[in-house]
Amino acid sequence: MFFKKKIKETPKRGFYNNQYNTSNISSWEVMSFIEKFAMITLPCGLGFIIWIMCDMWDLVWWIRLIISVGGVLGLIGLITLIVNFFHTE
Repeated sequence: MFFKKKIKETPKRGFYNNQYNTSNISSWEVMSFIEKFAMITLPCGLGFIIWIMCDMWDLVWWIRLIISVGGVLGLIGLITLIVNFFHTE
């Protein structure tokens, strides 16, 4: 009772147990495996869907490739612009 040990509490970390204190880290390091997998495979799947849609018109393979890659990049750019527009203060 007289020799009671004091429990030292460790300070809580940031959001999602973020141990980084600097703001200049890449977001790739903070992502989980599922998020990294989705960031790679979902644009590939979208490009494949556009490729199959262009296959209905019997286009040459390199034209289909340009249309599908351009479509995916255009959609990613559009999403980025919309997110940046609504994120600015």
